[in-house]
Amino acid sequence: MQLKEELTLIQRGNRSILEYLHIVKALADEIAIIDHSISDDDLTLYVLNGLGPDFQEIAAPIRTRESSLTFEELHDLLVGHEAYLKRLGTATQQLVASANFTKTKQYAQRGNKSWSSNNYSNPRGHQSYHSG
Repeated sequence: MQLKEELTLIQRGNRSILEYLHIVKALADEIAIIDHSISDDDLTLYVLNGLGPDFQEIAAPIRTRESSLTFEELHDLLVGHEAYLKRLGTATQQLVASANFTKTKQYAQRGNKSWSSNNYSNPRGHQSYHSG
């Protein structure tokens, strides 16, 4: 009974998808030895319920499928989605870094122009008190 409750309540948290699936599969295998095997549909629901918000995009279509997924098929889909999320995160980080670099560069260029116009010439034609 305790193993079934663990399987029902398990959450991925900060684990990789591989770690999470390994734990879920180990629990399901233990339950199968003690009691009876868990159906692919039930195992899929246990996995999906513990994934968290990062996997909502892929969990929704899996939930609405008419045919069952084997654990191996589910494993492959989720590992692929995790790889996609990592690539997306890397691309986003690179885009942000590039945007920040461009913005900093533009700011520095504008800053140099205003520095030179404000400190080396007086717009009213008066002599500047700048020594140099």
